[in-house]
Amino acid sequence: MTQMVWDVGGDVRRALRSIVGDPQLGTEVLTDPHVMTNLLKDLLPDLPRESALLVAAAQCDLAGVLTGHLDQGLDLGTSSRLAAGWFAERMPFTDDACGWVVAWGSSADGITDVPDGLGGVTAVAAGRLHSLALTIAGTVVAWGSHGFGQSRVPASLGGVTSVSAGSEHSLAVADGRVIAWGGNGCGQADVPPGLPEIAAVAAGAEHSLALTSDGRVIAWGLPDFGETMVPPGLEGVTAIAAGVNHSVALTADGRVVAWGRSDNFETAVPPDLSDVIAISGTGTHCLALTEAGTVVAWGSNDCGECDVPPRLSGVTAVAAGYGHSLVVVGQAAR
Repeated sequence: MTQMVWDVGGDVRRALRSIVGDPQLGTEVLTDPHVMTNLLKDLLPDLPRESALLVAAAQCDLAGVLTGHLDQGLDLGTSSRLAAGWFAERMPFTDDACGWVVAWGSSADGITDVPDGLGGVTAVAAGRLHSLALTIAGTVVAWGSHGFGQSRVPASLGGVTSVSAGSEHSLAVADGRVIAWGGNGCGQADVPPGLPEIAAVAAGAEHSLALTSDGRVIAWGLPDFGETMVPPGLEGVTAIAAGVNHSVALTADGRVVAWGRSDNFETAVPPDLSDVIAISGTGTHCLALTEAGTVVAWGSNDCGECDVPPRLSGVTAVAAGYGHSLVVVGQAAR
């Protein structure tokens, strides 16, 4: 990963001084990410990466560090410089840690309305009417519909390493365990008891998949179209994806395997596809991320979800939703 330099021009330090120096704001505002988001839209309009990370700083003790310097009698400028430096030393400013979310396609129920200031994203998940993002802190951010509670993240959920958004339910892996919330009409949120250690999950429309730490796939929920019928002998799996009525797996050698319904050719994996490092297929289309950081799409394209933006590169994560697609890129495009 490439190490990135933060706040080279001092814009963040000046923004800190401006915020804290305003008598109507003060240091307390630094602890509120939502307020910080709105402030930084005006103060740092051309620095989306720095803005997103400073919002993330609002969730740590940046305000306490800054106040501590002020209490020592240091002036505001010096205190802001020291606080910004303290944060920079502790935040891993790498391409993936500084990731923000790019969304395109259908905007129904706000599924492509990425929350302002959302940064530090390491993974994304696109559902039918909601989206999820996993941050470097192991927390989950959700937006879009919550009609079945699918975007109401459990308050105590932390230490998350994997997320997935289905039609009406969501899945997460925390400490090797599967956590499910939202709709459960076909048992898709009924996590089987006694599962071994789980490394990743995939939420389909009405079925779910779990990837064990030793590379096996476990499925539950609606079986009507073969989406829960894991191919015999499938081993060495490194990633999984679950669509409306189909399932996808990525093997250690970069191959993509798909099964289940294929009315929209969602299981018609391009024959020349290789060197894949990540997959997604939540709706009726699929995305694959190659080692080169490029995105390949196939399946339904009714809403332009397979129209990968031209010149898109440097992608670190992908998510194929219900009529829309998301990717995470390492640094903001100007």
